[in-house]
Formats: sequence, structure tokens, C-alpha cells
Amino acid sequence: MAQPRMLGPKLFTLEEAEALIPFIRRRLARFQDLYARFGACRRDLTVLRLASSSGGNDVNPDVRELLAKQGLEKSLLEDMQAIQLEVIQSGCVPKSYQEGLIDFFALKDDRLVFLCWKQGEERIRAWHTLEGGYAGRMPIALFTGASSRRPGEEEA
Repeated sequence: MAQPRMLGPKLFTLEEAEALIPFIRRRLARFQDLYARFGACRRDLTVLRLASSSGGNDVNPDVRELLAKQGLEKSLLEDMQAIQLEVIQSGCVPKSYQEGLIDFFALKDDRLVFLCWKQGEERIRAWHTLEGGYAGRMPIALFTGASSRRPGEEEA
């Protein structure tokens, strides 16, 4: 018999969230590369549309390049959407792919909060309330109840 689907967000322990960081780090790097290429492609398309708007057919080099760039744009967009889906299906909450900001739902004293990770951090260093956002980040020691930071950890 199939297990019933649980409603609500996936809840992470600190250890579970940190175990996902290598996966998230790879997906973010790939997304950011695709996003940069997508931006360059869009700029090229703007110029090519202007150059092609004076008419021409598929033997015109500008029209041929426009068609090729349109195909590339579609492919890059599909690849970025696939990465977004993978990240969301992992249970985390992407806040910004460009800045590399990812949250993970967790419970603190029976209250729903976010464990907060930013690209470049080796591990999760902060958490915040759902309404607190990035500006409301607090040191992870306040989440874990530890009296001091973990080795090598700075204040959030």
C-alpha cells in the first residue's frame, strides 16, 4: 500500500540540511553558469532582432544566427528550470539562485523556522524566523542551544 503524502513543508534537522549542501552547491554553480549564458544570449538576441527586422529569409546570416540563438535561449531556460525543480524537490526553499541563498524548514521549540545557508559558507551558520528573513539571521548556536560556536564558525 502506498504511503500517504504528507502535507506541509519538509522539515530538516541541522544535520540533514547540511548533508544537502554539496548537492545544492553543485546545482547553484550550474544554474549560475547557465544564467550568465542566458543573459549573454538575451543581449545577442536583442541585437539580432534589430538586425533581422529589416527583412530577410533564412539565407540571411543574421536571420540564421537569430534562429540559432532562439534555440539556445530555449535550451538554457529549460536547463535552468530543471535545476530549479531539482532544488525544490529536495525540500529546501531557494530564496535567490543568483546570490546562492537557500533556506531549510526546521522546528525550534515547536515553531517553524528557517535554517539559512548562503553560497560560500562551508556549513549552515544561521537561522531565522519565517518573517525575519535574511536580515533577521541569528547564529546557529542560538538554534542548537550550544553555548559556543562550532569550530571555525564566525558570527552570522
